[in-house]
Amino acid sequence: KNSRKWQAAIPVPLPTGGTKRTYFYGTQQECRDWLIKMRYDIQLGKPVLDSSITLIAWLGIWLERYCINIRDTTRMNYASYLEHIACHRIAQISLKALSTDELQEFISFLKKSGKLSGEGGLSNKTIRNLFQMLKTALKQAQGNQLIWSNPAEYCQLPKIETKEKHFLTTDELSQLLKTAKGERWHIALILLSLTGIRLGECLSLRHDSLQCEDGIWILEIQHSVKRVKNFNAKEDEPQTVLEVSETKSNNSRRQIPLLPEVVSLLQEHIRMQQEEAANSYGLYAENPFIVDNGLGFITDPSTFRKWYKSMLKKAGIMTNYRIHDLRGTWASTSLKAGVPLQYVSVLLGHSSQSVTEKFYLAYSNESKQHALQPLESVAKALLEHK
Repeated sequence: KNSRKWQAAIPVPLPTGGTKRTYFYGTQQECRDWLIKMRYDIQLGKPVLDSSITLIAWLGIWLERYCINIRDTTRMNYASYLEHIACHRIAQISLKALSTDELQEFISFLKKSGKLSGEGGLSNKTIRNLFQMLKTALKQAQGNQLIWSNPAEYCQLPKIETKEKHFLTTDELSQLLKTAKGERWHIALILLSLTGIRLGECLSLRHDSLQCEDGIWILEIQHSVKRVKNFNAKEDEPQTVLEVSETKSNNSRRQIPLLPEVVSLLQEHIRMQQEEAANSYGLYAENPFIVDNGLGFITDPSTFRKWYKSMLKKAGIMTNYRIHDLRGTWASTSLKAGVPLQYVSVLLGHSSQSVTEKFYLAYSNESKQHALQPLESVAKALLEHK
């Protein structure tokens, strides 16, 4: 107590463990009421405000305790975002002192020199993803009563820049497939070019992914291959591992009917693998991957990408085409050929037709002119009465 105010103090449990003495200043009655409420909340196990916990300390707690339903790839991305935050002074600001202005300044830093190397900034998409994580973590802190409001709610984020899509021409695609003929992974290019599946989905396919239902040959898409961080790795163990996991959404789990030519090539490839297995002295994998390493086991996506680049170069095609551009090429070609948009969307595994239309439906001058043909009679009638 001093000449004007009363002081109340009580040790409160911290989210990091242990306790900390927390103070309150006010009138004598206000201090009594505060102490009664604090004791009651502590008995109920309610979290109490801790003004000293730093942003980076809270993010570590949040990632460990509250991110219990996220995929390993998401956890790997979050761990990377925490590294970027730890490199900036904002990491050591207490949650209670964290402001929207501080976060907005952090966005400017990320755009200018956000890379861990310090050489250049992060892409707008990466910044938005990082702040989505930050917003979610601070929302949890708000729910835990560590902060009264979420300062990330009011930040202005940079817009995602829409990059120009690159689709292979029919001649380029034909040349690529011809160049890769005879290569072990030629079948992968066939599947990527003529089904629109993603690379991770393609690399996850096994022999039993090819099925025949009611006389229709299909590919069963259920999984995807990705390289993820090995969070349980010891010092002498690999820090990343290849993971075959279920696709990220229900829409991605789908059945894709195959063209007869693709079925024939796929069956021929599987027979070749079966002959290899018979001569492998038991070293071949059971139910092998279709795009395999030579013994039926999984193929690393990065190794496949290097091979793909070498095939582009060998075929004399511009090497800045990504593997994902084969998916876009299939989608664009299908739409131009008259396959209905809703079917293309379903076969791609998109969440909605609008996603397919946004990324893959290109309107050429030829197609726009064709769409305007019904107006010819209207124009003719107007001009006749000029």
